[in-house]
Amino acid sequence: MIYIIVTTCINNKVGVKNLENREKRYTDCINSLLRIIKDVPDLKPIIVENNGNTDTFLNVFDCDVIYTSNNKLNFPNKGMNELLDIKEVINKYNIEDEDFVIKLTGRYKVLDLNFINLVKRLSGRFDALVKFFNVCTLKFHPNRDDCVLGHFAVKCKYLKKFQYGSNGNVSGESDFAMFIRDNVKDIFEIRNLSLECCFADNLRIINV
Repeated sequence: MIYIIVTTCINNKVGVKNLENREKRYTDCINSLLRIIKDVPDLKPIIVENNGNTDTFLNVFDCDVIYTSNNKLNFPNKGMNELLDIKEVINKYNIEDEDFVIKLTGRYKVLDLNFINLVKRLSGRFDALVKFFNVCTLKFHPNRDDCVLGHFAVKCKYLKKFQYGSNGNVSGESDFAMFIRDNVKDIFEIRNLSLECCFADNLRIINV
């Protein structure tokens, strides 16, 4: 089984705060994902939202929605809140160590099935599929010390093990990239995620 965990945070503490824009973006991107994967077998999408156990517009989607309260916690890196959300989903669904988890930021739009098909095809040979690329400089990182954190695939056992801060005072993207580099033997380096990214800090949109 491959799980797609779609992370959302409706009432964001970091970045541009525009609830109408955020809802529209989430709706557009999640609808696009569910439409693309609707006929793909052995694939389970799960949305996780972290502002408390209350009904939201996310309930309209035809997939499981899990609510946590992790956004009330304050960390230096908002990725820490998101990681807690992911781990809650892992625990709730008893996702097994060898199962693949595809992580997707809810404001990022999957444009086609290329990445998901690649994960399905290579899941027996590789433990992680990651794009080692800096979305600000638009440069690849051959030393595997930066990555696209909004969309990757990794065996669940590594997500269970990962904690932010083990690599010192670096960005969340660098922290995760170096963890994968240092702990995962069989890594497939993605060149094209077929992904439209919308960044929280300024709503900039790029394709990666």
